[in-house]
Formats: sequence, C-alpha cells, structure tokens
Amino acid sequence: MIARLRAGAPGYPDAGPDAERTLAAARRALRRGRGRRALGSVAAIAAVLVGLTTAGPIELPGFDTSVIPGWPDTNSLPNQGDPPVYPRQRMLHDVADLELQVLPVAESMALTMYIDERPAWGRPGCRVLTWSHGGFRDRVSSCANPDDPELPFDTDSEAAFTRVSGAVARSGVDVYRIEKGGWGPGTSFHLRDGSWRWNWYYSYIPDTPANAPEEERTQTSIGVRRQVHISGNWWFTVEPDD
Repeated sequence: MIARLRAGAPGYPDAGPDAERTLAAARRALRRGRGRRALGSVAAIAAVLVGLTTAGPIELPGFDTSVIPGWPDTNSLPNQGDPPVYPRQRMLHDVADLELQVLPVAESMALTMYIDERPAWGRPGCRVLTWSHGGFRDRVSSCANPDDPELPFDTDSEAAFTRVSGAVARSGVDVYRIEKGGWGPGTSFHLRDGSWRWNWYYSYIPDTPANAPEEERTQTSIGVRRQVHISGNWWFTVEPDD
C-alpha cells in the first residue's frame, strides 16, 4: 500500500490531510502485518519442533547438524537396525577413505591416542596425542588433571597433531578420536556424534579371518553391543553410551 501511495496509484489521494491519514494508516497496517507474520513464523516453528519431538529425539552431532526424522542427511547419525548402524554402502565408503588417508598416518607415527574435542558451551577444546615421541595434552583445567602424565604440546607434537587432523579432514569421515588397543584389538576410529544413547566407531583389526561372522552381538550391563563386519579387516561397532 505504501509503495502504491508513493507511486501515485489510482484511487489513493496524492496530497492534503487525506493523503497523510491514508499513509499513516498504511504504515500501521504494515507494522501489524509484520507482527502477525513474525508470530505466525514462531508458531510454525514451534509446531514443527513439537511434531519432530513426537516422532523421536533430535540429536545434534557435534552441534553441526540435526538429525531430523524423515529428512535425508549425509552427515546424520546411523539409523539402520537396532542398535543402529550406517547403511552398508556408507560403511564401505568410509573405511575405504580411512584406509587411504588416516590409517597410514596413524601407523607411520606409531599413534596410540588422538583426541580432538571441539570447544563447546564456553569450554575450551581438548587435544590429546600419544605417539612415538611421547604423550601430549592441552594443559587446561577442562582437559587435564594435575596428575595426568602427558606433557604440554611442543613444536613436534603440534605438527604431528596437525598432520593427523589433516588426514581426517581429507578422509571426509568425522572422526574425533583414534585409539590403538583401547577399545578392543586393533585401531578404533570414533565418530563425532553428540548422541546421548550410543557410541559409534570403525575398527581396523589386522588378521580378521576370512570366515568372520557378518555380525556379532554382545549383551553388556547397559545394553547390546553390535559389531558389523564390513570388509577385510574393518568393522563397525555401536554400543550404549555409559
């Protein structure tokens, strides 16, 4: 309406008190319209969130993406089966990238521990690296206890940490933790997820027999651990988050 008044549209006064009153009324109507649209948008968002909550929990992996039921998302959490794992094609793709990009770096550095926790909720990040040169850790209160044995990062360990982080980034698999021998045999590559129910990780277990079962389930004190044999020496594990 305001644009039409300014453009001298037919049927609208172009001068005098009537023009001023009409313009003022138009501005008030515009403000009311914006307010109604804003309230309508809030109501629509609230309705969507209520619907999604009814459909199931929304988890925030690393605060980067939301897993919204029924929406395709290449970065979503595993959702196939119970306990949930990724589709087989996704797992094959991930382990091919890990074997090409990350595993050779980890082995060449004699890596036994790598942790890259991002800052969250005002808390600084936490980095840990244990490799052929020793153990290193960010010495901030949220990351280290006074009796933790790791040293502060030095120049060599900073460069080594950057090397591992670069390999993870090139793989495209959102790994935040790598451990050798800490979560069973072999080397485990833990996914950044933010789930309060599950932990997921790929494992490279040398000398996996050719006749290994397609899947193993183990009952633990807090739920079922599901291990899926992907290919060769690679496995995918989901277990309850304690």
